[in-house]
Amino acid sequence: MYILLLFSLIIANPFKPLDKTFLEKDQKQQNLSTTIDKEKKTNNYLKKIDGMEKINGLFSFFFDKSNNKYFINILPNQLEQEFLIGITRQSGDAFMYDGSNMMSEFSFFFKQIGDRIQLIEKNTKFRASPNSPAGRSIHNHISNSIWADAKIEAINSDSLGGDILIDLNKLLLKDINGISNTNKKLKFDKNNSYLSSIQSFPNNSELELVLHFKSSNPSYIYTLPDSRSMFHRYHISICSLLSSDNFIPRLADERVGHFTTMYQDYSDVRRESAYIRYINKWNLKKSIPYAEMSYPVEPIVFWLENTIPLEYRPAIIEGIEAWNLAFENIGFKDAIVAKVMPDNANWNPADVRYSTIRWMIHPGSAYAVGPSRANPYTGEIYDADIRISADYVRYYFTDLSQFVEPLIPQNFNDFLISENKENDEHSYIDCDYQQFMMESMSFAWNNQVSTGINKNIESFIHDALVDLTLHEVGHTLGLRHNFKASSIYSFAEISDPNFTTIHGISGSVMDYNSANLMDGGYSYFQT
Repeated sequence: MYILLLFSLIIANPFKPLDKTFLEKDQKQQNLSTTIDKEKKTNNYLKKIDGMEKINGLFSFFFDKSNNKYFINILPNQLEQEFLIGITRQSGDAFMYDGSNMMSEFSFFFKQIGDRIQLIEKNTKFRASPNSPAGRSIHNHISNSIWADAKIEAINSDSLGGDILIDLNKLLLKDINGISNTNKKLKFDKNNSYLSSIQSFPNNSELELVLHFKSSNPSYIYTLPDSRSMFHRYHISICSLLSSDNFIPRLADERVGHFTTMYQDYSDVRRESAYIRYINKWNLKKSIPYAEMSYPVEPIVFWLENTIPLEYRPAIIEGIEAWNLAFENIGFKDAIVAKVMPDNANWNPADVRYSTIRWMIHPGSAYAVGPSRANPYTGEIYDADIRISADYVRYYFTDLSQFVEPLIPQNFNDFLISENKENDEHSYIDCDYQQFMMESMSFAWNNQVSTGINKNIESFIHDALVDLTLHEVGHTLGLRHNFKASSIYSFAEISDPNFTTIHGISGSVMDYNSANLMDGGYSYFQT
């Protein structure tokens, strides 16, 4: 039997055409299966968005507010493409968590892994040319981080490459600021959190989230009606990672105090320091490049939020536009412009396209900060939102209860700890100017009232707000503090009203400048 089988194999024709019908049948079945799968995905995509409203822009969105359904549509060419995201806390509990607070910003990209989409924060701390050996080494050894992820809901196979549909509630409704990590008594409540609004434009998309936090054993928070429950509102701005035309990064000089964008450069490890520091600056260009004095192509525009009381707007405008004097010295006319947000404006002050002065309610706290956002690759500033607390004005009347008494019980050890507290990086968060000014102005006001020198509180508040705005706008222009500036003039000079009327009391608005109560009597104290 085996001999016959072997004989038949030997005499078989090796050149006889192979019967491929089974392969063709299998291929047809695979093609049919692929077609059915694509149709199923597309039909699912169309079913998911059926009856929903659509917003077109940098990203397209589908939404149905009545059912709390929100989808983001990601184009195939938007995968692996870098974008910028900026997060602003619009409101918190007005006690531990303030509102109008510009928080984190970073570069990110979407990545598809199987049936999931990851929103990945790009690591920009270490760099080299991507195609160089050093660039490949960085790619191999330096990690990015997942900021959020969600399952793909559907794919539109009829579109070029296949549009991807993601449920925004699953992607973004989370404790985005880590409140539950820093305050163990608070728990994020996803069931009562939601997206409240979406806007999308050619170069940016703007999202508004309402996040609920609850506690079964809360600490008492007097700003809440019930300390077991609080809502936070967050604004998320997503924009294209586009540098302005002809923007040239400028290397930082340690002799000049600028905020910086910093990274480690591995292109050449033979340098003494791996760090490259670019100053943070706006892309201000002359409309007439070689003119001694020229208007800018695009001025820096600050919008006063429409929540600022009418009586304080002139002082804030004056503080903003006073910077034009400095810009005129380098050949710019009207480099900075102040505008007032209309009462019927349909844009949000946290929108990345608008730099604003925001008026916040934070009972019992008087402060202001001047943060800005810069391109993580170049240091180009593209957004700034200064916030001023309404209680800053109120504190002029509370010198004794808020300043003098709290200092009395502080022991020497506490004083040393506070004096020696160090920060690794200097940022706008380190600015205590508003606290210093509040204490200084409070003392100065009480001094003037008690001596009968000045009882015009409106004029006093006006000057204080101008000074505060000057300082915080300086931070949004990229300037750090200048604590040496106040030593430029002698006591005799700042005691002379004729001198201070012309020169002021300091060399920089970026110093912590005190209210000047000297009245020309300095020579008396010398004798």
